[in-house]
Amino acid sequence: MKAELTLPMPVASSAPSRLKASRDAFAVAAITLVTFLAASHFDLQEQIASLAGPFERYQADELPLTLCVFAATLVWFAWRRWRQAAEQLALRRAAERALMDALTENRRLSQMYLLAQEEERRSLARELHDELGQCLNAIKLDAMAIRNDPRALPKEVLESARAIVDVSSQVYDVTRGLMQRLRPVALDELGLADALRHLAGEWRRRNPSVNCSIELEGELDGLGEQLNITLYRVVQECLTNVTRHARASAVEIAVARVDSASNELLVSVRDDGVGLPRGSGRAGLGLAGLRERVGALDGRLEVLASRPHGVEVRARIPVARGAVP
Repeated sequence: MKAELTLPMPVASSAPSRLKASRDAFAVAAITLVTFLAASHFDLQEQIASLAGPFERYQADELPLTLCVFAATLVWFAWRRWRQAAEQLALRRAAERALMDALTENRRLSQMYLLAQEEERRSLARELHDELGQCLNAIKLDAMAIRNDPRALPKEVLESARAIVDVSSQVYDVTRGLMQRLRPVALDELGLADALRHLAGEWRRRNPSVNCSIELEGELDGLGEQLNITLYRVVQECLTNVTRHARASAVEIAVARVDSASNELLVSVRDDGVGLPRGSGRAGLGLAGLRERVGALDGRLEVLASRPHGVEVRARIPVARGAVP
C-alpha cells in the first residue's frame, strides 16, 4: 500500500547566491589590486629576480610564470566543476518537479480508484437489496403462508415450511450485513454525524461489555463523498480491530472539525486494550488501506501506543481537498 514519502527540501532562492558571488568577485578584485600595488611599491619582481639569480641553473626565475599558468588552470578547473555542479543542480530540480508531478498524479488516481470502488460497492449493495432481498422476502412470505395455512397439512410440510422461514431469515440477515459492509446505508440517509452515532450504537449493541463513547465537534455536513466515506471507514475499521484484537473495556471516538487556517478534520479512536505487540512494526491490511484512503486526501494517519495501555489511531485530513462532492 501507500508508503510514507519524504520529498527533498526546496532549493533556496538564487538572489542570496548572486549576492555572495558578487561579494566574492569584489574580494578577488580587491586582493589582486592590493597585491599589484604592494608589488609595485616594494619592487617585488626585482627582488625575486635578485634572489633567484644564484639559482639560474635551476631555472628558478621561471617559477613566477609557471605559477601564474598553474593559477589560471586552477581557475579553469574550478569553472569546469562549477558548470558540472550547475548541471547536476538543474537535473535535481527537474527530478524534484517530476517527483512532485508523479506524486500529485498518484494521489489523483488513488482518489479516482477509491471513488470508483465506493460506487461499485454502492451499486452492488443496491442490487443485493433490490434483487436478492426481495426474492428472500418472497420465499419467506410463501413459506409463512404454508406454515400458517389453517387446513390440515402433513407434518413434514409444516416442518419444511418452518425450516424455509428460518433459513430465509438467516440468509436475509447475512445479506443485510454484507450490504452494510459494502455501503453504509445510514451514511446516505442520515449524514455523517448521525451515521457515526448509528455505527457506534450498533457496535455497542453487539459488544455490550465494552463502554463505547463518541464525541462529535464542529460542522460535519457538506464535506463531500470522499471525506464522508473516509471518516466513516476509519472509525469502522478501528472498531473492527478493537473487536478482534484489543480485548478492551472502553473505546473513545472523537471527530472534530477545526475551523482555522488549516481547516482540518481530526479523528481519534482510542481503546484501553492490550495494545500493540512488542516488536510489531507492521500494520494489518485494514490499517494499510486506511492509510491509502487518508493519504489520497493529503491527510496523515498514525497508530500510537495509548497510555497506560491500549492503542490510539489518529487521522488528520484537510477539508479543502475533499469538500467537493
